[in-house]
Amino acid sequence: MNPSMILDALESRDLLALLDTVCHARGVTREELCGRRRTKNVASARQELWWHLRRSPGMSYAEIGRLFGRNHTTVMAGVRAFERTRLASAA
Repeated sequence: MNPSMILDALESRDLLALLDTVCHARGVTREELCGRRRTKNVASARQELWWHLRRSPGMSYAEIGRLFGRNHTTVMAGVRAFERTRLASAA
């Protein structure tokens, strides 16, 4: 899925503010976060966004996966990776 389609889908759910918050905090662009790049900073920002999408609007792993053109198990692994990072930084 291309980044503009992801942005349109997030906009239709009023989630662009969440996307922009994560992008600003992590120092990545919308296009990088919604794209296919897998550099560490982009991947960790994407995992954080997925974590927020699971919690806040309560999207399913499958919904997030379809939105980002990923398998639901990829999203599950990303959310778990972010949770581990989050717990480690809180300790």
